[in-house]
Amino acid sequence: MQIITVAPIVRGVLKERLSYFSKEPLEVGMAIIVPVRSREIPAIVLETKNVSDEKSTIKSSEYSIRKISRSHARRIWTTPFLAAVQETANLAAQKFGESLLTLTPKTVLDAYLSGDLPEPLLYFHEQRTKRAPVLAIQGDTKTRLEEIERLVRESFARDESVFICLPTADDVMRVKEKLERGISNYTYAFSGNISKKKMLETWSSAIAEKHATLVIGTAQFLGMPRYFKTIVLDEEHSPSWKTVARPLIDLRLFIESYAQTAGSTLILSAPLLRMETHARVREGLIEEFGRIASRTYTAIDTEIVDPRVEEKAIHEYTGKHSVVLLSTKIRAVLEEAQEKRQSTLLISARKGLSPVTSCADCGALIRCPECDTPLVIHPQKSTGPGKGTQGSEAHVFICHGCGYMRVPEDNVHETCPNCGGWRLQGVGIGINRIEEELKKYFPNTQRFVLDSEHAKTKTAVKKLIQQFQKTPGSVLIATPAAISQLESVDNAIIVSIDSLFAIPDIRMPERIFTFILALREKTKNSLIVQTRADDITIFSQALSGDLAQFIDHELAIRKMFSYPPYGSIIKLTVREKRSEITKTIDHCKVFLEDYLPIVSGAMAKEPNGIFKMHMILKLSKNSWPNKELLGKLLALPNQITIEVNPNSLL
Repeated sequence: MQIITVAPIVRGVLKERLSYFSKEPLEVGMAIIVPVRSREIPAIVLETKNVSDEKSTIKSSEYSIRKISRSHARRIWTTPFLAAVQETANLAAQKFGESLLTLTPKTVLDAYLSGDLPEPLLYFHEQRTKRAPVLAIQGDTKTRLEEIERLVRESFARDESVFICLPTADDVMRVKEKLERGISNYTYAFSGNISKKKMLETWSSAIAEKHATLVIGTAQFLGMPRYFKTIVLDEEHSPSWKTVARPLIDLRLFIESYAQTAGSTLILSAPLLRMETHARVREGLIEEFGRIASRTYTAIDTEIVDPRVEEKAIHEYTGKHSVVLLSTKIRAVLEEAQEKRQSTLLISARKGLSPVTSCADCGALIRCPECDTPLVIHPQKSTGPGKGTQGSEAHVFICHGCGYMRVPEDNVHETCPNCGGWRLQGVGIGINRIEEELKKYFPNTQRFVLDSEHAKTKTAVKKLIQQFQKTPGSVLIATPAAISQLESVDNAIIVSIDSLFAIPDIRMPERIFTFILALREKTKNSLIVQTRADDITIFSQALSGDLAQFIDHELAIRKMFSYPPYGSIIKLTVREKRSEITKTIDHCKVFLEDYLPIVSGAMAKEPNGIFKMHMILKLSKNSWPNKELLGKLLALPNQITIEVNPNSLL
């Protein structure tokens, strides 16, 4: 008889470690089924002890230890994989069991536990004599994929397998199409989009294949029990590597940790590598694979336009103040595109007519009564009885945080909740407002609008983009998210992007820079950035492809404020009822007083009467992970969410 300690492989379990009696002998690392209250859940064995050696401990225990009636014990994971999951969980201050669940496809886990997949052979044949290298390449997509394709061909010649890790399912299919030519019989693609049956069939085939293989997939499939001599982490800059729900982990950390424990060479690849990576390159910790480009080139025409110049001229001539949405330069490009039957992409950072609505009398923002997020004005067709006729257009307020919607009284009588004033005004430029302006100047132009209101599914998005690309002379109005779906476009115009700078995201300059780089790659003729910013350095650098200058500036800023990689930030988010949240924050301050916690931002309301507040811990370089602090963070109650090195501090 054994006493075993396990980690539940489910989300939301209060305790990270549970203990049970087991009649059958179990080993550390096995996946089993254990009872928790009235249900049975998967778990992984962390520790085993003989009952005869623990009699005194059992007698003094405050709770009774349950028995495992049927364990379904299986060995599913390799030792290097489990070591990498543990390290990743520690780096992110998350529970091991929850992290293991996130990094294992549920379909695969269930199939192993049920016996639908045979227990795999977990022997890694590599012989490691030294730490596996980490390399990096920076450049445009075409150059990077050519280098990766060469790597795959050379690896196959040496009978070595390669895993290319990508952040999204769309990226997986895009890269698969580029690299599988000539080796399709040995190429396997994995993502969450494929069916359960297809996933299990492909998984079994990839494991059983005797020939060297190329596996292309998201990070959750890296635990395949097969040795990969080289792991490529492509699109390393993408924010999609971070999970959006518990456990909050950076999958890039797991991929690198796994490469090191498994003895695989890791190659980091991106159009612009993260600042954390560039700091390591400069410290000599990462070497070049191919070339880390300091500049990218393009043959297209680029220009920066300031609409304030035109607005000033209009005011001087007419005495009236006006807001120019589509400047004379933009209209000229659109007119020429119509004549030549060229496609044009118009980009705005925000959906709706205006990103926010404010009161012209007191300056207050119109916010969602449920979650306090600024409401956004959207146009909506009126189909019911009332003042407007059927098919007329009304305006509605929509919250992009919780989905709350409100129709202003009679479509005109909305008032400020702060001062009661009626002079409400839209601030900023959304894609619906751009469409209205385009319709005014070019009424006969075929227009397509791409956002979550017009295309609610991935299939609808692809269909809309295909229609746009098959329609000569048409215009697509979209947010930056559309770029990844486009093959190419004749002309691209960023109409409004300045509002992104107001988001408290320490990586926002990187995101804007890489967005413009991606747009340059897919534009054939001309790219225009319209901005009201006084400092246009980032736009100039991005349009000219000056990567080195941008990197130097960003690293200097990071160092000044001790942001990653020159320090670590841990954000705690407390979600409680209003009557309890202040008390919980005060307890956290005392519990973590040695680390000088700072309350960040004001209390914000979420749906269902829950409020949230943030607390920040700023740690010096090389002081995280910290064993003592990690223990305290893992001891915090479930209503407190932990995020290490978050994008936003608010």
